[in-house]
Amino acid sequence: MDTPDRAGLLVVNADDLGISRQDTDAIFESFAAGAISSATALVWMSDSRRAAERARDGTLPVGLHLNLIEPYTAGDVPDRVADTQRRVVRRLRGAGSGAYVYHPSWARDFERCIADQLAQFTELYGRPPTHFDGHQHMHLAANAVLARSLGPLVTCRRPVNRTTDESRPAKRAGRALLFAALRSRFRTTRWCLSIRALDPRLSGTQMRVRLGQASHSSVEVMVHPGWEDERQVLQGDAWRDTLAGFRVGSFAELAGGR
Repeated sequence: MDTPDRAGLLVVNADDLGISRQDTDAIFESFAAGAISSATALVWMSDSRRAAERARDGTLPVGLHLNLIEPYTAGDVPDRVADTQRRVVRRLRGAGSGAYVYHPSWARDFERCIADQLAQFTELYGRPPTHFDGHQHMHLAANAVLARSLGPLVTCRRPVNRTTDESRPAKRAGRALLFAALRSRFRTTRWCLSIRALDPRLSGTQMRVRLGQASHSSVEVMVHPGWEDERQVLQGDAWRDTLAGFRVGSFAELAGGR
């Protein structure tokens, strides 16, 4: 489902909507300040319902932050749903680097866990997610990438791009292969960067050069407004001035045929 970039697009996506009241409020504050353009939400976490209620009253585009690695914390999770997700969490946490390898014996639980989260998201938000990514990037585990239950979704987060200083060549090569596999099934941005790797106030480097890709291609910047140091950067004038130089939008624009 790869599509050519016709013009630049910068998506600033905030992870962890609904994981806690603090994270939820920081994300909506950042959106109101013009610092982000999109978010991804977890379901069956302590603030999931309140986050969805706020989002349904506003214009924040929201995708699914697929949670395969951290047990649900809400008090209203059905027993069968919680048991399935606990088995997925236990397997991924115990697998080490093998978490990214396809395991046929895991497939049934992954399918059910993903389908459960998609159904709950649609119930809470009254619509399907704009896209999906994963808590701690576990949407990139092979059992998730190949899950048939992701069928209704069109767009997702690609693996994070890293420089030679940030990652070894073998790992970058592996991410490139995974990116190619994702692009065969989903639409993604051409680039995905963490604000922590970009902004010098967060020990990042080359922000102007690396964000410059968004002048002619599609770039996602992954942010976490619930983290105090990132929140301060996002809500500062310098960050908003940086965004003013780009066409800022959401993953819905990729789904629309970009």
